[in-house]
Amino acid sequence: MYIYVIVQEKDKYYSDNLVANCARVKMRIEQASGERCLVVPFEEMDMKVVRELNPRAVAVSGFGQNFQKFNIESFYGLDEVFHEAEIPVIGFCGGHQLMGFSLNQNLREIEKLYDEPMKKLIPPEGGSYYAFEGSLFFQASGFFPIKKVKDDPLFYNLPETMVMCCAHYCEVKKLPEGFELLASSEHCRIEAMKHVSRPLYGTQFHPEAFSEPFFDGRTLLKNFAGIVDRFWSAKNK
Repeated sequence: MYIYVIVQEKDKYYSDNLVANCARVKMRIEQASGERCLVVPFEEMDMKVVRELNPRAVAVSGFGQNFQKFNIESFYGLDEVFHEAEIPVIGFCGGHQLMGFSLNQNLREIEKLYDEPMKKLIPPEGGSYYAFEGSLFFQASGFFPIKKVKDDPLFYNLPETMVMCCAHYCEVKKLPEGFELLASSEHCRIEAMKHVSRPLYGTQFHPEAFSEPFFDGRTLLKNFAGIVDRFWSAKNK
């Protein structure tokens, strides 16, 4: 079984759009892995859940809210998972950013997390933008080329320049200690990262949001499932 952690405010958890998106991602994880996938709200996810349910892997969703809108305490459970879980974990977009925050600082010593935008838009610079606190910031919205920086099983059968869905105006600014850079784009340096000794992965892009004719995300999900299978095969020897 896989766990798909949804990072959303409680009042939006059962909205029609979120339910439809969750069902689609759940189905895609199941198709890639051949395993059932349980959807868990982020405020209910912690190491107790990992120990009780013993999932083969955990995936953490992206989210459309600003980090500063969340109570820092609501992230403590996922913070435990990022630090302590000895199973494969992957974060998508906001989940990737949350992993970066969690492993770059002690969440229990700060009052709030704040968005870290990629860059401000400078007129007449075009493209998508996100308006926040009186400023316009560049927003990656749509499918973009993502270039591999380092070979990794996550990229098996993928070209040197992949095409992935992006939907973000923020990024991870600094690789956490023990992580290495896997992929970059013109607008974001840390598009993908992994821990050198633990099975932790983060992608700034959304591999789970593939659509025709761009199927590189589907291949990446299958590759992550392969990483999970090999992890458990080695662990159970």
